Amino acid sequence: MEQKFFKELYRGVRDRWERILEHPFLQELASSTLAREKFFFYLSQDDYYLEDLLAAVGILVAKAQEKALRRFAVRLLSETVQGEMAMHEMLEREKGFSVYPPGQVALRYGDFLLRTAYTFSPFEILVSLAPCFVSYRDIGLYYKGRLSERTFPPYRAFLESYAGEAYGRLVADFLFFLEEAARSATPWQKELAHSIFERAVMYEWHFWEESYRFPLLATPKHAEEDESGKNSEKGSTHSSNQTHGG
Repeated sequence: MEQKFFKELYRGVRDRWERILEHPFLQELASSTLAREKFFFYLSQDDYYLEDLLAAVGILVAKAQEKALRRFAVRLLSETVQGEMAMHEMLEREKGFSVYPPGQVALRYGDFLLRTAYTFSPFEILVSLAPCFVSYRDIGLYYKGRLSERTFPPYRAFLESYAGEAYGRLVADFLFFLEEAARSATPWQKELAHSIFERAVMYEWHFWEESYRFPLLATPKHAEEDESGKNSEKGSTHSSNQTHGG
């Protein structure tokens, strides 16, 4: 099925989406120059986020009226637990890993997903989840060709997991159900979907940014930041924020 509606959503956030793919966190991850504590902070934050994502998908299971969508949502739950969360457990056995408290981005992103899931229909829930599932596929494919045997094994395993065929099939099926839901959505729902999608993409960018600038942005002060992200986007290229490790 042609991804017509997703392409409409994507056009509205193309610049920010490309900034996600080229974020310094991911560039340094692929080159093995990313400081380990930044990666470990990211893993901790993603653990908190994934718990909220699972809850949102659980609500999707409950709200889905079509059997096919309901079964796919169950598959999303299963593959997230057996794939991504299992990979986290493996990576978190690395020497030096520490559990960090939830940062402002994980808290806000999780609240946004749950509020959307409780308030709206399966269509809007799928829209809110799309930036996460699709951007990670794009990240995996974008950096797959830049990895080598010299890449730090945990970093390579992380990126390669999202470039794999199994994850690619999951995302393709996700987009199929998004397109199916969009076909019966009202004009009002589609207009709202653009707002939901843009907000989720913003949080995806902030997620990488907060981890890259750890511990600078992992403070309560970040909670007061303008959600437009304009101020923090300037910070990712500032030399004082680029700590190299690996």
